[in-house]
Amino acid sequence: MSYEKVRSLQIDVVNKKVFITSACNNVRPLTYDKWESPSLSKILVEQGKEAVDVEILKSFEEGNFQGGTNKFTKALKVLRYVYADEYAKFNWRTNNAPYGSKEHKDHRDSRESQEFKDLLRKALDYKTPKPTYVITKNHYGELVYGKVCPTCIRWTRFTNKATKFSFYKEAENSIYTSLKDVVSVRQLDSEGNLNSVGLSFSTEKELNKHMEVIA
Repeated sequence: MSYEKVRSLQIDVVNKKVFITSACNNVRPLTYDKWESPSLSKILVEQGKEAVDVEILKSFEEGNFQGGTNKFTKALKVLRYVYADEYAKFNWRTNNAPYGSKEHKDHRDSRESQEFKDLLRKALDYKTPKPTYVITKNHYGELVYGKVCPTCIRWTRFTNKATKFSFYKEAENSIYTSLKDVVSVRQLDSEGNLNSVGLSFSTEKELNKHMEVIA
């Protein structure tokens, strides 16, 4: 599947233009260019910035835009983890109706409805909580924390080096199937320590201090 790896988005409300800096994923080497999106600029002129935001989020939801950390990728997580029940009937990934069937057409039409646009808008307006969930496991009697990479999970003794997640389900979905029985999701408190039982060190200095006490 071809998609745009998005580096940045610019909505120029003064000149009524929308610019995207991106690279096509299936072209090597990756070359990022800044270009105007005529379709999004047209929406900006005719419907305003909020309508552009909704359309951009829909492009991320469809997989045509990917990458980066911005309000659209955050809203996409809200859609999946906060409004999952409402989103279910619009989710194209779970629609198995045969192409051309009435069910397929009805589902496609629902994704163009005002109801779906309102849901996307609601996801954009949602205030994403501070990331506090981490993946943990017991490593020879010591609790270690997961740093999630594109192809693996690396382990660290320090919470400040671990990947933090805003939603429990988001963290859970990042655990490989083969690790489900030995890895768990836990929540950090406001100071970066585990709310549940177990030692936690947010910096190497704290760990070294603890080791000095033991010695």
